[in-house]
Amino acid sequence: MEEIKHTYTIQWVGPLTYDEYKEYVKGTDTIAPSYFNFYYFEARKDARCRWHRYVGIHKQNDGIEKRLNTKHEHFGEFLDCKDLRIWIGSFADTKNQKADRIKMVEKLLIRAYKNMLTENEREKGSLPSCSVCIINMWFDKNENLKNYKIERPCFDDVVLYYHEDNIFKRGNLSRVICNDW
Repeated sequence: MEEIKHTYTIQWVGPLTYDEYKEYVKGTDTIAPSYFNFYYFEARKDARCRWHRYVGIHKQNDGIEKRLNTKHEHFGEFLDCKDLRIWIGSFADTKNQKADRIKMVEKLLIRAYKNMLTENEREKGSLPSCSVCIINMWFDKNENLKNYKIERPCFDDVVLYYHEDNIFKRGNLSRVICNDW
């Protein structure tokens, strides 16, 4: 058996257009934007072009809109794209909102999707400092839990796992059953 030192659940909201994203983080029914520490976006100029993808973090707990905006070094250049999809993520347990944990999750996400992330150049070679497992949950902009068979070209694994012995696994649950007791 393997020891898993860190296990986190990340709750993702998306896909959102840029206008939907701005509206969502300012919404009165939305949890505070300061709870969102993760973001992923994909964009392409038109259907003939390839997708550009980026995953990032916001370590400060002062609102994700302070990081993911028109001044962002990667995001700004894709605002005029016909196809732009944004997901923002938060820890399910807000006690995990610590800079070292946010960075660990980012490293695992980049490791999982490094071959598909076209804009993440700096962190592609780094690995988490210890074993970590992430469980991703997906919600639409109305915060309804989504089925795991959502069309996403890249970013859709339910479970991501890394162990210090350079063991890396990712995938989806073969079947999720809702039991109404």
